[in-house]
Amino acid sequence: MPNHGIMEIMGRGFRQIMQESPGYFHIGLKYFGYKFFNKKSPIYGSADIINVCNLHCTHCYWWLNRKENEELTVEQWKKIIDEKFKKKHIFIVTLVGGEPTMRMDVIKLFAKEFPKRACVVSNGTFPLEKIKNLYFYWVSIDGTQQVHDSIRGKDAYEKTKKNIIDYIEKNGEKAWKDIWISMTINSQNYKTVNDVIEEWLPIVNKIGFQFHTPFTKGDPLWLPFGPERTKVVDDLIAMRAKYPDSIINPVKQLELMKKNWGGKGTTPVDCPTWAILSVDHLGREKMPCCIGSAEKNSMKPICEECGLGCYSVMVANGMKG
Repeated sequence: MPNHGIMEIMGRGFRQIMQESPGYFHIGLKYFGYKFFNKKSPIYGSADIINVCNLHCTHCYWWLNRKENEELTVEQWKKIIDEKFKKKHIFIVTLVGGEPTMRMDVIKLFAKEFPKRACVVSNGTFPLEKIKNLYFYWVSIDGTQQVHDSIRGKDAYEKTKKNIIDYIEKNGEKAWKDIWISMTINSQNYKTVNDVIEEWLPIVNKIGFQFHTPFTKGDPLWLPFGPERTKVVDDLIAMRAKYPDSIINPVKQLELMKKNWGGKGTTPVDCPTWAILSVDHLGREKMPCCIGSAEKNSMKPICEECGLGCYSVMVANGMKG
């Protein structure tokens, strides 16, 4: 069982924090500029490194706006890293898709260019490769086995769990620290949150939660604001008190999730969308946020029903749009 008592800040040890001090300096400058001069400069990055996925999950926003099949070469991604992410002093980059582990060459590039500052969001159905200087894998779990498979497809849960355990068993005593679980809460899986926590925390490093964000009104997967959603959040807050080093969501952020914090209609209001520089599989900047699209006529997320963890945690810490 992992030792969650090791002193770390979001999985980063003292030595690593010292090595990254120039990055923290730039974050401090950006936060100072925002607070005192309303200067908005991105802190984090998100890149859709591939436009293909092996699953077709019922809740996934990506399929709604998928059009082109083209992909960039490693050399083209290096140019985007230099001209977009590094030029703007982006600190941490999250690699998504599609299924990003289908482009291991690009993942390795980002891990090299952002040592211990690039993480990968994966469905975990392909074997997870140990990559030098990768921050961690965000593996998506959508509930207990039956619920997860109803969302992601038959046998998806079994494949993912096997690949996680194989990775941990094959890569040394600290390999568990490389695996974080991400759960997107929706109307199908909200009753399994505590089960997911109890099952996975003995295996992996940390767990993070967010809520399903709809792109259309009446989305059956959206868990409406009200008593049931409030209870889910209150239960999460209680579980966080039980596992303070392993559930990453701050209480202030979880409280926000009980109501609209993001915007009006499809327009961000309080949401600091500027804080994450997001690009699609062709390197184009996505709007209005990381689950949006570079295409002007694409479907847009409903901001007033948003449940994204990445932006809500910033709002909870005083950053707004």
